[in-house]
Amino acid sequence: MKKSFPGVSSARRRGFTATRTAALAATAALAMVVPVTGSASAAVPASATASQPVATHFVFTADSADTVGDAAYIDNPATNGKSGVILFVTPNYDPDGDCGCVFDSYPIAVGYDPDAAEWAVYNVNGDDMSLNESFSVLVVMRPPGHSVVGVESDPQTTEGDYTFITNSIADGHPNAKIQVTQELAPDHVIDPHPVGVWYVRSAKLWAIFNVDKAAMPLYAYFNVEINGKGSSGGKSSVLKTTTSNRVADTTFINSGLTNGNPGNVTFATPNWNPGGKGGTYNDVPTGVWYSSSNSQEGVFDENGSSPPLHSAYNLLVFPS
Repeated sequence: MKKSFPGVSSARRRGFTATRTAALAATAALAMVVPVTGSASAAVPASATASQPVATHFVFTADSADTVGDAAYIDNPATNGKSGVILFVTPNYDPDGDCGCVFDSYPIAVGYDPDAAEWAVYNVNGDDMSLNESFSVLVVMRPPGHSVVGVESDPQTTEGDYTFITNSIADGHPNAKIQVTQELAPDHVIDPHPVGVWYVRSAKLWAIFNVDKAAMPLYAYFNVEINGKGSSGGKSSVLKTTTSNRVADTTFINSGLTNGNPGNVTFATPNWNPGGKGGTYNDVPTGVWYSSSNSQEGVFDENGSSPPLHSAYNLLVFPS
């Protein structure tokens, strides 16, 4: 059954129904991003084209004024008052290598609160958001072009634990590198599970799936970015877990974009079968962090478990 969201939801979302101070007026242009709280690495947007929409990225840390119930409100001029932008987020344990250091072991989504005129990140299972939780945030202006799209899990495209992505850039391309963030959009339902992507060879299409194998609900909504083309400069790659790069709960990235660079801004989406080959589940929420001991960024299991060998993650990396 569909669930109607006024903004996002008045019945279910505690973060949207809680009292909150009105947002700062969004007077800064997208190219002049200065976060109100938290640390930031703001990109200078490129000119928009059909394949390269305007985008910016930063890291946001929610303080006590931003954290309400299950929500962390993103207080930033790039998003304040901008209901039409498209967001991608990844939990970031220690941006710039500084704590922070807050785990979020729950699946997340983004949603716009029209009363506060702000976007927020939500724990979609309803658990309270921890104070000082940090997120890598990518903001894409509409119209996004073919490289950034919205996907709804409608009855024609949804089966079992997945829903298909149909897009000319990704269709028939098993090596596409896709980022996904759930959005709590009007007239859509909540998918209370962590998600990833996989390539369905029989259909020659990519799909979004629940990594814990739970059934995909009908009418959930997801933001999808393909091959970094919608990021205004982010570099896409695939990280695979091996015996040499796995340490405890982390698969480390060995890249000149991130090595020795704690100020990098990285996004990660689980990829079940890179290149359309194999298939390895990592059925828990993941985030990114920077290890000062080995000067590397990594993707880690938020619940402290060890990522399975051969598990893989699509990365979108900004050096700063």
